[in-house]
Amino acid sequence: MNERTSDHETVASPEAKIVFRLCPSCGHSNEGSKKISYCPDTWAMTACGACGFVYLERGVMYEELASNLAWEKTTKIREKQRAEARPISTKVKTLTRKRLHLLPRKNAARLVERYATPGLVVDLGCANGPMADELGEGFVPIGIEISSALAQAADAAFKNKGGHAINAPGLAGLKTFPDDYFSAATLRSYLEHELQPKEVLKELFRCMVKGGVAVIKVPNYASVNRMVTGSRWCGLRFPDHLNYFTPSSLRKMVLDCGFGIRRFNFLDRLPTSDNMWLIIEK
Repeated sequence: MNERTSDHETVASPEAKIVFRLCPSCGHSNEGSKKISYCPDTWAMTACGACGFVYLERGVMYEELASNLAWEKTTKIREKQRAEARPISTKVKTLTRKRLHLLPRKNAARLVERYATPGLVVDLGCANGPMADELGEGFVPIGIEISSALAQAADAAFKNKGGHAINAPGLAGLKTFPDDYFSAATLRSYLEHELQPKEVLKELFRCMVKGGVAVIKVPNYASVNRMVTGSRWCGLRFPDHLNYFTPSSLRKMVLDCGFGIRRFNFLDRLPTSDNMWLIIEK
């Protein structure tokens, strides 16, 4: 097995429930179009012929992401695969990661406190609830998490801050809340996993107060590192990274959903960074 295949070997079983996807940005069908060679043929990575958005044409259903392909499970599998495929580079990267950050790391909680008014903060893809220890006084965390085990841990953590977490996909979870409910939202490493990213953003717009802000962090498909490393880029994860955003495609999607851009400066979308940060406002 060569290094490329090892690095991006699928973690989905042959019995995994699969759904065919239209372009998540514009709804165009790209079935039969030329595919991007980064991923196994099973997942058919493509750039939309109508709008250019890069995504996987096939995605696993939510029930798979809640159990068999839960984030905490696939992350361990990925780490093992990379360590076996590239033991030396993996070790070097682990040892030097903290030393290579020339600029201070951004923190979603600090950005919420800076740009949002105190109130309820929905954390989409809240994992086990680290936001509970990060948010300051006056901000109450409400979590939505698809993994059952992580949602349970987050619920316990958020209750200590007056909030709670629910176990559901993002879209279904948001639908349980009323209009004009949240003063802020965090979507950290979430939208790239979401089967229906545009629908989630539209629903988030509905249940945020006027002037509410959302902090988004996603991998930057337009990064120099992706162009140089190709199929070995760290932002490629199959099949759980379904959407591959560039600064322009991310901006277009949030604007299409009614949001305005609060902050998206050069430092938020550095071409030398594998990730980008965007702050949007209702």
